[in-house]
Amino acid sequence: MQDDLRSFLQYIRQSFPEELLEFSSPVSLDYEITACALELDKYPQPPILLFQNVDGFQTPIVANLFASNHRLARILGVQPQNLVSWWSANSKKRIKPNIVSSAPLKDIMKLGNDINLHEFPIPIHFMNDAGRYITAGVIITKDPQTNIGNMSFARLQVKDQHTLATSLHSRGDLWRYQQRQEEYQRGLEVAVAIGVHPAISIAAATQLPSDEDELDLAGGLLNAPVEVIKAETVDLFVPASAELVIEGVIQPNIRVDEGPFGEYTGYASARSTRNLLTVTAITHRKNPIFQDITPGYSKDHLNLSKISRVPRMYEALHKYFSNIVNIHYPHSGTHYHCYVSLHNPLPGQAKQVIAMLFGLDMYLKLIIVVDDDIDVTNEQEVLWAVATRFQADRDVVLMSGVACNLLDPSAENGLSAKLGIDATFSPSKKIEKTQLPTPIVERVKKALEELYHPKP
Repeated sequence: MQDDLRSFLQYIRQSFPEELLEFSSPVSLDYEITACALELDKYPQPPILLFQNVDGFQTPIVANLFASNHRLARILGVQPQNLVSWWSANSKKRIKPNIVSSAPLKDIMKLGNDINLHEFPIPIHFMNDAGRYITAGVIITKDPQTNIGNMSFARLQVKDQHTLATSLHSRGDLWRYQQRQEEYQRGLEVAVAIGVHPAISIAAATQLPSDEDELDLAGGLLNAPVEVIKAETVDLFVPASAELVIEGVIQPNIRVDEGPFGEYTGYASARSTRNLLTVTAITHRKNPIFQDITPGYSKDHLNLSKISRVPRMYEALHKYFSNIVNIHYPHSGTHYHCYVSLHNPLPGQAKQVIAMLFGLDMYLKLIIVVDDDIDVTNEQEVLWAVATRFQADRDVVLMSGVACNLLDPSAENGLSAKLGIDATFSPSKKIEKTQLPTPIVERVKKALEELYHPKP
């Protein structure tokens, strides 16, 4: 498997053309691309968007790569229904990168006064945003103490031709490395890779222990080493197949205005660490493709982090509850809601699952546990289980004053209340769901699919 964005787009174009929507007519850089992606979120499996004619630019923009569960499966070469189990079984594989000496990434090189971020089609996504934001940039750095590599994401606001403002509000490894360097009045060298194979982006969105490099995980996901090449002005190696790489330094003890920005909650957030990134070099392919991840409350944004997060939660729960069947983070709940199904749960077991899951994932505010006759990916079924199997005076787990994600607009001082709902049947209940013969259901379903094609 080739590890570049172009080969993946060609694979989709040839094998699954319905998953790629190409626009040849002019499109505005500001708001219109975001509006298109969010409108397509109403469809069950939104397509990739490729805008060939962006007003004022020769560079095309690709977006919505991660908006479809089917496409997440295509990226990893697995059936969609097996994503969770596949990740649990295969995500431990690590393949170290392969260093190369030349790559198309080095076709065009800009240094010093030639650096100009305004040359690239960086959108304004929402009316609330403080400016133009790079959203699909994989930030590459390394631990200043151990030299172990690291990849992650952070929002990047264009300030002028050669500087970016960023917020490291996730308090992850990147933030810790910057804090450590700042104590010694040193900057943190970084490289921002834009337009990489989507498996590399998935690896960057995965939280690994600080002694593991996400590039090794990317190699495992691709089942081949990621080719990397030495950066020009920072002591880092970057994906050789990237469309574009921005090199630079996050400066110590300098704070600049950054935000607000449309975050995953669906609200504009001004919360920011207000760090300054000075660009030292830009290298890119001839005729690069610029990638955008639709921010805000979009499937493109939320799915990228959930693809690794959900299997991690499933695996952790399964160690203690072998009867767990499935786990799902619905789009309606951003990162805050989770549905879990259990096979023949013991009395009180659903509440144990709820307590453990709240401890595992600080983002969560609502957990609903159901029996395994309920499809947790079907929100209507989950809410039907709540309506018919739940009693508030006996089936609630309520916790207050618990740490939560800082971007939750309803939280106070980083603290939140947590609600768990046990919507499983008591084993003593002798209640049967209404049923139809399976062959008849399948025959009717097929006939209706041929006759009826509703709009989303």
